[in-house]
Amino acid sequence: MDITALLSRSVATLNALATIFLLIGFFRIRRGDKIGHGKAMGTAVIISALFLAVYLASKVHLWLVYGKSNILYIGSYKALYYWVLIPHVILAIIVTPFVIRAVWLARASRFEEHKRLVRWVFPVWLYVSITGVIVWAFMEFSGSIAAVGSSLR
Repeated sequence: MDITALLSRSVATLNALATIFLLIGFFRIRRGDKIGHGKAMGTAVIISALFLAVYLASKVHLWLVYGKSNILYIGSYKALYYWVLIPHVILAIIVTPFVIRAVWLARASRFEEHKRLVRWVFPVWLYVSITGVIVWAFMEFSGSIAAVGSSLR
């Protein structure tokens, strides 16, 4: 496996793990387990930060090795791919500062404000995590990632 595929799979894995911990946090708070909720959501935040670091590393790698900032999708479902990708990217950019704000509010014990904010931040963050894995699957199973890796051989 080349570094391009490894970075791509790492990004997808981190997105999947963030999704799992978001759901654990959601179910914990529904059961009234504030401590378990805080631990799960804290883990989701850390995983999401790791995701961002690996994602940016993958972009740097693409630029340095291939002179590209993105891998182009080469599959048969291009319209569907972009239908998933575009809102994913836009919402990922928009939700990030609100996630940070939600964490800050919880850490400051401002729980009523935290609850009001996460009523819409949580579903958006969950959507971004899930669609991140879907975007990866499009790229992986269309051969788009492998095509980039083989373009230098």
